[in-house]
Amino acid sequence: MKEKSRKQGLNSQATGLLPLLLLMVLNALYPSRISFVFTLVICTGSLALFGALFRKNIFLFMLLPVTAALVLYSVFFYSSLEPALYNYTPLITEWLLVIVLSLLGTFRRLILRKIRKSGPPVRKQAHFRTALTEYFHVAQIVQNLYTLHFFALLFYIIFFEDNRITAVERFLYHQAPFVIGLLIIVYEQVRLYLMGKRLEQEKWLPVLSAGGKVIGRIASSVSLGSSARHLHPEVRVAVICRGMIYLTRRAADSPVSPGALDYPFQGYVLFRHTPEQTVRELVGRIMPWHLLNIRFLIRYLFQDGKIHSQVSLYATTLKSEDEFIKHAGSASGKLWTRKQIEENLGKGIFSSYFEKEYPYLQDTVLLAGEYTRPE
Repeated sequence: MKEKSRKQGLNSQATGLLPLLLLMVLNALYPSRISFVFTLVICTGSLALFGALFRKNIFLFMLLPVTAALVLYSVFFYSSLEPALYNYTPLITEWLLVIVLSLLGTFRRLILRKIRKSGPPVRKQAHFRTALTEYFHVAQIVQNLYTLHFFALLFYIIFFEDNRITAVERFLYHQAPFVIGLLIIVYEQVRLYLMGKRLEQEKWLPVLSAGGKVIGRIASSVSLGSSARHLHPEVRVAVICRGMIYLTRRAADSPVSPGALDYPFQGYVLFRHTPEQTVRELVGRIMPWHLLNIRFLIRYLFQDGKIHSQVSLYATTLKSEDEFIKHAGSASGKLWTRKQIEENLGKGIFSSYFEKEYPYLQDTVLLAGEYTRPE
């Protein structure tokens, strides 16, 4: 658990600001020449750290613009501004970082387009792009807050030229850049912690290729709340009794055929689960598994404007309707005969799933039931 938390902390892009904040602290303790040596060490260490983390698939992109700002800062030692470095290091490094972030921000679309067209493995590319998107989010916050600090400083200089307050001036020139950076790191850690808690409760759906192979995963709230862009596995279980099908109403907020009649057991297969495991979980909530003889029937593709699924259809046969109601605890549905179903097909009474599956059921399990039903 500690290792997991440490890795999550390193994935926080805001921690890339630490070398810059360290320089601000060192500059308050040592002369500018010594701070320059520390700057070189920090730059070298930052690049080495970035490379080490990159090889472990931890993409701490914020280290790059921070290192660039520190390199640019070291150039000031060869200019006539060197005497001002001791008093204004926090401001100079802050402004240099804003300049670097602004330049990178102008190439954001180009960078993301380049990554999309690159050819790493799908999962690694997704992780890389997620970290890059997170970096641009944090970079925008850093740029905005430091720019706001710059304008606050200008406002103070212009409007309080004759009434300078030493404590306020010391804070704006020396302490504010450090405090802003520290607050950004704390904010990002809290945000990632809350996000992690929310993701722990999230249900993840596997993303399938056209051939039915798992190629990734996505949060169900994201995928099911948008258009049918991803193919997900789904299971459905037909409950049959004496040649009739037990049907109940779908949820009113269902994305497909809300309120229409359908099987009592249906659901998505979660990531790293199998269709058989999902069937056991769905049916096991209501019926004892050992009382059922569930058979796999067919696998097909279902698609409409909101859903794109690879449906695995199963069937189970009960001896009586009372047997199901006894365990379900209520009679929310009823058995439908073949004649009743056929008279109401195409009228919007049944779900789109069921209307697509019924011809197959009619020619297989229902037909077999006609020959095996006792006199």
